[in-house]
Amino acid sequence: MKEKIIGLIPARMGSTRFPGKPIADICGKPMVYWVYKQASKVRELDEIYVVTEDEIIAEKCAEFEVPFWIEKEETTTAAEKLSYTARKMDGTIYLNIQGDEPLIDPGAIKQVINAMITDTDVYYLGLRSRIETEEDFRNRNVVKAVVDSNDFAMYFSRSPIPYNYDSNNAFRVLGLYGYRADFLKKFADFKKSKLESLESGVEMLRVMEKGYKIKLIETEYTTIGVDLPEHIAIIEKRLKSKI
Repeated sequence: MKEKIIGLIPARMGSTRFPGKPIADICGKPMVYWVYKQASKVRELDEIYVVTEDEIIAEKCAEFEVPFWIEKEETTTAAEKLSYTARKMDGTIYLNIQGDEPLIDPGAIKQVINAMITDTDVYYLGLRSRIETEEDFRNRNVVKAVVDSNDFAMYFSRSPIPYNYDSNNAFRVLGLYGYRADFLKKFADFKKSKLESLESGVEMLRVMEKGYKIKLIETEYTTIGVDLPEHIAIIEKRLKSKI
């Protein structure tokens, strides 16, 4: 049976550090437009939607012809929101494409899709890339991960892990995950965990504490997330060099 692969881009207005981030103007268009544009280059995605509870985001999507899905279930994390959405869709694989990475490389999305199609036992998969500077290693906005010998995550943290920095052994996670439908639909039933709270919202720890495994394959793709308003100028500079 052919997989039906759906890309979901979670977006909400209430970012603590950057309210209204999804509709922040980047070269005359809202940020979610650029995320959608990058994702739409991936032919393997059968459908793509911006998932939001905010009418203003939906209006911006409509204005720029970006497909959207209104999900009103009250949630605390992106994966929870997508879990409720997946329960109303008919996909077999879902991609969680973060709405604050307007320069995400389509090749990274394809890498996740190909890995999940190849290994049908994997139900939760992400990408990890090497941390090239000690500054990023110590940056709390960069979520780090350590893996076992089979590429399954052992832990995620905003703190530097492992203790000593080495570019060959320090990895960050990209804002991109793939889920099997059955697993994603269950996610909203998992309650926020202690470690997730202690790590300031690293939601992957929620399922790990329950014994589920997350595979993190290494990638050469990198991306720039928008965490603060000052990051917009960096994104615009790169976009203008490509437009």
